[in-house]
Amino acid sequence: MEQSTIPSKYTSLTGQQENRRLDIQNRALGHFDRDIYLNILGKYCQPIILDVGCGTGTMMSHILADIPSHFYVGIDKMPQQIELARRNVQDGIFRTADVEREGFLSTMKTIMEECGIKCFDVINCSMVIMHLTDPVSVLAHLKPLLGPGGTLIVRDIDDGLQYAWPDAGGRFARLFDIIARDTRMGDRHCGRKIFSYLKNAGFQTVRLNRAGLSTASIDDKLLLYELAIPTLLHYMEQRHLKEPDNAQWKVDYEWFRDNIYAMEQSFHKDDFIFSAGFMNFTAE
Repeated sequence: MEQSTIPSKYTSLTGQQENRRLDIQNRALGHFDRDIYLNILGKYCQPIILDVGCGTGTMMSHILADIPSHFYVGIDKMPQQIELARRNVQDGIFRTADVEREGFLSTMKTIMEECGIKCFDVINCSMVIMHLTDPVSVLAHLKPLLGPGGTLIVRDIDDGLQYAWPDAGGRFARLFDIIARDTRMGDRHCGRKIFSYLKNAGFQTVRLNRAGLSTASIDDKLLLYELAIPTLLHYMEQRHLKEPDNAQWKVDYEWFRDNIYAMEQSFHKDDFIFSAGFMNFTAE
């Protein structure tokens, strides 16, 4: 059984910057696979959904706006995210739970008893796998929570599908290299491993539904710019401030800061294409 080498730690922005990043990410992902979610949720009369790593709850609530009758439970390891989710989403039930902690299934049993739920029709696991120490074990623990005919949706990322062209001066290539060197950002190549993870976790039917979201497939090119570039600059600035003696981070941050305007201008050019490596799988 393969284990990820990424530490079990979420590396994110804080406060308003993190909320803005999540909002941009949710809107971009809506372009990527909203139709897949709606098709799956539409199979059930009143789907009972578990959202693993729900964050602020806004991503799934935007999708569920088109599913009038549903029962939504969100869990996240960070209490501050759960508090935000409770404020953001009025018709959801949100609880703190850590999928990597011993006793997770016992915690879920308690939550499900409180909600009067025996099982879930759909379990959503979006942008979570990349942060896990042992993805196969976590997926195996989620499997028994699904009811007969239930579906697990796994959405994550693989930077092997990320590219930008034309890339004047190799700016985007250098940025992708900086991202690849920072293990705190999670396993940025986990997407290619998810099929194997799901099979090893005991799922019989696994499908890759979609891979890659590019500026050539959406009208709002700048949405992908906002998703990929400014939030990353904020993150690098914060890390540089926390680790001022790290010479490499200082060089990377200052280079990025000096080149971000040129990168933004690329997104305004008709012949420019940028692709983010999102992937969507379903498993039963």
